[in-house]
Amino acid sequence: MNTNTSYDLIVIGGGPIGLSTAYHGAKQGLKTLVIEKFSYFNNLGSSAGYSRQFRLQYEQEYMSELCLSSQPFWRDLQRFSSLPLVGDQGSLWFGQNISGTQEGGIDQAKDTMNTLDIPYEPLVDAKAIEQKASFANLPSKYYGFFQKDGGTINVKETEQVLYNAALATGHVTFKEWESVVNIDSSEENCIKVFTQRSGQSPETSSYYQCAKLAITTGAYVNDTVRSLGLSVPILIWQMASAYFKKIDEHAHFPSWFAFQSKPKDDPKQEENATNSLLYGFPELDWANPGYVRVATDFPDYKIIYDPSERQLAPSEKSLDIASSWVKQFMPGLDPTPMHTSTCLIALCNSPNLEVQPEFFLDYLPKELPNSKNIVTYTAGWAGKFIPIMGDMIIKMLQDPALEQFTYGEDERIYTIPRSHFAIDWQPVGDLTPVKKESK
Repeated sequence: MNTNTSYDLIVIGGGPIGLSTAYHGAKQGLKTLVIEKFSYFNNLGSSAGYSRQFRLQYEQEYMSELCLSSQPFWRDLQRFSSLPLVGDQGSLWFGQNISGTQEGGIDQAKDTMNTLDIPYEPLVDAKAIEQKASFANLPSKYYGFFQKDGGTINVKETEQVLYNAALATGHVTFKEWESVVNIDSSEENCIKVFTQRSGQSPETSSYYQCAKLAITTGAYVNDTVRSLGLSVPILIWQMASAYFKKIDEHAHFPSWFAFQSKPKDDPKQEENATNSLLYGFPELDWANPGYVRVATDFPDYKIIYDPSERQLAPSEKSLDIASSWVKQFMPGLDPTPMHTSTCLIALCNSPNLEVQPEFFLDYLPKELPNSKNIVTYTAGWAGKFIPIMGDMIIKMLQDPALEQFTYGEDERIYTIPRSHFAIDWQPVGDLTPVKKESK
């Protein structure tokens, strides 16, 4: 076994949130180790692909407040790159008057924006939507809004910037292709992490120890916390997307989301292009230029509970629905799906909550040793929170009494209770599927 030196902070999981945590820890002078199961910048987790949406609108006020609070963190990170980390294309929401989706609903988001004085442009019908972007033939009753501060996150550049900025501090060591096989937290203020070279023999094992531990392994979280006798109640979607070639050079789109549902009198209707949730992006010169990405917002194949159950290839059903949407409503694009891909998204699935959190961020149960020295983040769409989430995790590790996050400046101060993101910890192996209630 390779025995290595001690660290102030170990981060398990080297995706965007893990890299953000390492960066913020290193800024505080913490000697930090990041352990990644695969290679860095891989496409095997929630950060697969090039792009994610940034938006300010949420159904919940505290989530919009967190988005607003993240903006200065994005600006700070932008100093390290000549490429825009967040584009300024805006965010277009439109479709039917529905709620209960993973994104919430149009009217609920408008209520939050009104409360928080977030400006937006109402779009009263399909014609108004089609004047804002190159859609056509939308159902006449569709309505929505355009919010100018939304845009598209360059995920790979963001990861690279965080990696480089953390490395430049001189406080961070990166390990890749190391799987965590055991975490021993029995000795107070001394957490031991045991790893093994991914897919190789026990002779490749290593041992590290730290005072503080951050677990940011996304859909793989239950592989990580199993040795602690715990499990996190999540379910996992494999999500599919594709790019479609522009055949009209004047076709233009912001980031967008289409709210659609099955008829109330036929709730078991097969998913199709006019009753499914879809979303998309503008053409991006750093992500298959000349093409536009469109994706379905539902689980590809089926809901799973272990990442090993995923199918790497997207299903024909998801691709057909995206292609049909493009053919009907985006005439500036060729409806042939290209550059297809999938990613994993973990979602909160607590059996004891009627309404699920937007993401999980919490300490270990208080009865366990080192409970306030170990913080776990998982689940939810957190791309828009990448730079601020690392700061939140470090704040929790440095202040075990922390009950709320306070961000903002001048007259815009936001206080966000930590309880919104509490994990309903379960015993290891106790992951009985429950119905996921969307928000």
